[in-house]
This record gives sequence, structure tokens and C-alpha cells, in this order.
Amino acid sequence: MLDKIINWFTLEPAVSMLMVTTAVVLFGSAFASYKETSGDFWPWMRKIIEAAVSAALFLGLLWAFRAILNENTNTYYSTHGSLSDISRESAWSIWGRPHTQVELTVNHTHEVEVKEELPREDPTSPPIYRTIIQTQEVPQNSILSFNGDAYMKLNERQKGYALYSGYTVDVDLEYQIINDSDITTDATFTFPLSAGQTLFEDFIVTMDNKDLSADLRFATDLVSWTTKMKPLQKSTIHITYYSRGMDYFYYQIPVQREIKDFILTLTVDRLPVSLLNYPDGVITPTKIESTPDGNGSILTWELDRAITVAGMGVALAQPQQPGAQVLRVLVISPYALTLLGAMLALTMLIWGLKVQFLDLALLSAVYTMQFLLMSAISDYFFGFWGALLLGAALTLFLTFLLFRKLPSRPLRIIIYMLVTFFTIAYPVSGLLTELSDQNAFNMLLQAGLILYITILSLYVNNHKDKQEVREGVS
Repeated sequence: MLDKIINWFTLEPAVSMLMVTTAVVLFGSAFASYKETSGDFWPWMRKIIEAAVSAALFLGLLWAFRAILNENTNTYYSTHGSLSDISRESAWSIWGRPHTQVELTVNHTHEVEVKEELPREDPTSPPIYRTIIQTQEVPQNSILSFNGDAYMKLNERQKGYALYSGYTVDVDLEYQIINDSDITTDATFTFPLSAGQTLFEDFIVTMDNKDLSADLRFATDLVSWTTKMKPLQKSTIHITYYSRGMDYFYYQIPVQREIKDFILTLTVDRLPVSLLNYPDGVITPTKIESTPDGNGSILTWELDRAITVAGMGVALAQPQQPGAQVLRVLVISPYALTLLGAMLALTMLIWGLKVQFLDLALLSAVYTMQFLLMSAISDYFFGFWGALLLGAALTLFLTFLLFRKLPSRPLRIIIYMLVTFFTIAYPVSGLLTELSDQNAFNMLLQAGLILYITILSLYVNNHKDKQEVREGVS
């Protein structure tokens, strides 16, 4: 139990301190209002017990309804956009993983005759040789230039209750290749496929406009072929395919080499320039433009006489999950209830009235019902804003019926204003997605509540002083 209390203070310091402070004030108020004047032990102990029960009842009421709201949030989250690793892996297995295209590599070899000395029984006898054929590598940087185009068409994917950022991609890659040696070589071309990808369609490889389908050899995530290249022969390798993926597209140069005349153009149909994001380790594009319709982006990387193994690509933003706005509001509903209950109790005590725990329980129930209603109907009727306003209207109406008989009109107005703020304004703050904005709002709220308590205390004391003066004059 102590561990839970410490954890609560650690995770929610402001809210926990407010609840404890209110409970202490409530205890002190109940203790001070007790009229027993005798000095006997048991009346004094009874005084302490009754005050402690009042504080414990306050904490218990708010804690119970917070538990209901937390359970409501967890239930809603389980069916609205729960992006678990298991669900993501399942989506990848169906629609494709993040697409990483590694550059084509070319290795040149040739066969040479090599004399090999045979073992001799008599070391003094003349050496005996045999001629063998040996394959030797011919080192060179064969890629003269590269021109690649990739067109991404965004297509959100749904797995269970969650949405993922999917896309289809048309890839068109053209490499200018040379055998820059003075010998005929066996050129082995290796073209990696994106690891674990589910589908490649219309996969075509040509060399100097000749279809190489019959020469291709396939291995796991790899396509290769070998062909003869004459001395100083230049050729054009053209590779096209259609595939799909999720989360990001990435083009990778695997080893350091001199990169010459390199151009990669990546077009994304529904990703505005303002929303561009990149995977880790990506070079900033040389040029960024909007598509003609203004809805997408065209990214161009141009390199010449460069050396890098950094990649080029784009990362897609996670789609907003179904019910994301409702979920953000539900997450802060327990905090809102705590703040409202504490402010209501402090307001009543400062005003000089006893806290009516039945009224506090009914208000907490009404307030909790607002968020239960929102989670239940927002998917079917009215949407987010309709569910929010309907629940708020019901809460405000029941609050009016609950407190309409309070004798002080200013106090009724203050209570209505408090309930209105925590019913509409505070829940809407959950739509703030930036952490800096959330922190700024919470700090302003805390400062505002302190200011409210201070002004209310000054108002009540000033009003009480004036009333005493009037009574003294009369």
C-alpha cells in the first residue's frame, strides 16, 4: 500500500498534493467546528475520529470514481488504436515491412592460368608444376551514374482496431555500368531485395534493353546474375518493380565508394512538405518541392564525387487512430475529476459551509457518467464533439439541479463556473499533442487554481468583515 502511495506521489505530484491538502483542510475544519468544551479524553478522541473520517471519506470518494474513469480509459484503449508490437508484426507480415532498397553492386572477376608447384618426395629433385585455372577479382568502381525514381502512394492499413502508415511504391532504377579494365571480365551483379518484404510485382531487369529474366538467380532477399563484359564496355542496367511497405522507404548505399552523377527522386502523393520526416541516418534532400496538386512532396538527392554510406528516404507519420481524440480526453478525465472535487470542497470550506459528501458523491457520479457516455456513443452517434457536448450538457443540467437550492447566489455561480470549466475547457486540453503545450497548460492551470483560491479567500474575508461592521453599527 505504501509503495502505491509513493508511486502516486511520484507520477502525479500536483494532483496528489492537492488531494492531500484538501483532505488536511477538511480534517482541520471538521476538528475546529466540534463544539465539545469538556476536557475529557473520549470526547476529544471522538472529535479526532470524526474529522479523520471526513478526510478519509473525501479521499475515498474521489479515489473510487477515479478508479472507474481509469478502467473506462483502459477498456476504450484496448479497442481503439492499441499499437502493440505483436499487432505491428502481424501487419508487417500481411502488408509488408518498412521498405529498404540497397544499391546494386558489381564485382568483376576473370580466370587466369596459374602454375602450381606439386609436392615432392625428394626435396633435391627439380620442382614439378601443373597449370590450374584460378578466378581472380578485378577491383574497380563500375557504377558510372545512377538515376532512380520511386513513387509512393500512401495507403493506410488497418489491423484489428489500429491504423498503420502503409504505402505502395513504384521503383525505377537505372545504373550506367563500365568495365574499366583492359580485360574481359565476368561481371556478377547483386541486387538486394528489401528484407522480409511480402511481394514484388512486375520485377524486370534489363541490360542494354535485353531482358535478363532467364539469367536471374534468386536467393533469400537477393537477386543476382553474371555476364561477360568486354574491356571498357559500358552498359545500362534497368531495374523496375512494384511493391508495398509500411512506416518508411529507404535507399541505402552499402559500402564507401566514389559516387558520381547520382540522382534519386522520391515522390510521395499525400505527404505535404510541411509534414516531411526522415528515418535515422538520412541525408537531407538536395531539393524539396510540392507535387503539382500541393498535397504531396517531391524529394531529390543529387550527389557527385561524393563518398557516403548514409541513406535517403522518408518516414511516414503514424495515422491518427480511430477514437484518438476521445482517448486523449478520457486519459485526463481522472485528473479533471480530482481537481474538480478538490476545488469544490475547498470552495465550500472557504465559504464557511460544511462539505456535503452526498452532494460531492452525486457530482462525481454525474461527472464520471459524462466520460462513460462519451466512450460508449462517440463511435456510433455524434462523433467526438457531439459526444463531448452532449455529455457536458447533461453534466451541467444535473449540476444545476443539484446545487440550485444553495442559499448564496454568488456561491452557486462560482460552482457552476467551476463545473463548466472542468466539463468542457479542461477535457478539450487533452487534444494538445505537443508535450511543451501540455506542460504549459498544466502550469497555467495550477497557477490559475492557486490564484482562484487566493481571490476567493480574500473575497470571503472581506465580505465577512463588512458584514460584521454592519452588524456592529446596527
